[in-house]
Amino acid sequence: MEAIYLFIILVIGLTIGFAMLLGNSSTNDVISHWSDRRCDFDILLSSYRYKPADDSRSAFEFSADNFKFCISSKAIDYLNTLFGALFEILRKQMGAADVMTSVMKTLRTQLNTIFQPFQKLMAKFWNKFKQIGSLASRIFQHLFMSMKKAAATAVASIFVAISLQTAFLNTIDFLIKVIMIVLYILIALAIIFFLPILPVLALVIITVSGIESALPGSTGTMGTVFNACFLNTTQIIMKDSTTKTIDRIQLGDVLLNGQIVESVIEIPGSSGLYMIDGIYVTGDHRIWDTKKKKWIFVEDSPKASITVKSADTLWTLITSDRTIPIMGKVESHRFADWEEIEDSEISSKLWDTLVREILESSEEHPSVPENPPCLDKSFYVKHQNGKWVPLSSIKKGDILRDGTEWTTVIGICHRTVSGGIGKEGSRLTSGVWIKNKYGKWTHPTGKDDSIPWVGMTLLTSSGTFQIMDRNHRVYSVRDFTEVGLDRLPDTYTRIESVMKDLE
Repeated sequence: MEAIYLFIILVIGLTIGFAMLLGNSSTNDVISHWSDRRCDFDILLSSYRYKPADDSRSAFEFSADNFKFCISSKAIDYLNTLFGALFEILRKQMGAADVMTSVMKTLRTQLNTIFQPFQKLMAKFWNKFKQIGSLASRIFQHLFMSMKKAAATAVASIFVAISLQTAFLNTIDFLIKVIMIVLYILIALAIIFFLPILPVLALVIITVSGIESALPGSTGTMGTVFNACFLNTTQIIMKDSTTKTIDRIQLGDVLLNGQIVESVIEIPGSSGLYMIDGIYVTGDHRIWDTKKKKWIFVEDSPKASITVKSADTLWTLITSDRTIPIMGKVESHRFADWEEIEDSEISSKLWDTLVREILESSEEHPSVPENPPCLDKSFYVKHQNGKWVPLSSIKKGDILRDGTEWTTVIGICHRTVSGGIGKEGSRLTSGVWIKNKYGKWTHPTGKDDSIPWVGMTLLTSSGTFQIMDRNHRVYSVRDFTEVGLDRLPDTYTRIESVMKDLE
């Protein structure tokens, strides 16, 4: 054997012997300090080596028992550490809770001291409240019984009134029958005694008819309704000599002689229109007679003939010089506008005075309005559908509120005026007639400016209608005829008569 191998074997043997010596020494040390070192990690893994010789357990059971012991002891130490800190925290919190409990007891005592007087006060108040409630209940019962008695009395009164009405109607019916019998007797007597003078009565009727023809409008409401208008196909002559149908005329249009259109009026139509040179017009409209050099009614013109032509809607204008140039089939003609009376301070004052007399206005020292009646299109009127709608949306035929009644829109007037009262949205002219709180017709008060604007007004069957401004104030106003359509003929006739007397 070579020396190197002998050396290696010697070294390995010495190493093993030294290791066994150290291991034996370490094992003895562990065994002597077993309770302290048994749970060290390296000892725990090799605990089978330290089993005492007199221990009856196997090496595996000894190692397993040692492992369980170490695990349980370590767990108990960990839990003691963890819950010890937790229990310390809880102990401190319980101490704080005792302080809070003491504070809450003190607060409860103070609140109880405050609540006791309040509870006594509320008890007194509640007792008073129950007493008042009981008294109110008795009063309500008395009132309820009184109302029932009043209702019974009212029902009894109604039946009494019905009985009286029936008796009154029976009495009236009896009187009517008596009057009819008397009338039959008088008619019989008239036939018997007045038959010989019937020719004389015919002469009287003819005479009255002649007076009516000579003085149109003088018989008041017996006269025909004023309706001076044209068919919609009437050709209006413009400034440049072209023509435009009257229903297409706009406010501000300039006509043949420089007159400016101030109003466009749409009113209900009629039957039996007259025709003059192909122009269909109502017989009570005025035309300039070039031979006689004066205004005459169309029905009095030798060139006019009555027709069976009718229309649902007719049109007319108001111009700056109160005339309308119209082109016929052969030649042009000059008609009066809606106003027909001259535009002067005297005629305006006469008109306002006459309207004031007809409307029974109580205003003292009246001033003549500077502008004709006109309303802002933003005013509201109450439609038959129950809603307040803008004035601008109203059409001919609509039914509007007129005080406690309803009225039908039979005409619409759009016009341009040179001034008004109030701000935009609620402007009106000084010529508008408004019913005041005393039930009298008067013109609106306020400063009348000179700002031009476009507005409108209506022609109604009753001559009046209601408006509401943006502040929800409701007024009753006259329509643009001011006096009512049925009074216009008589009104114009009276003004012309006065004007002639002044001349």
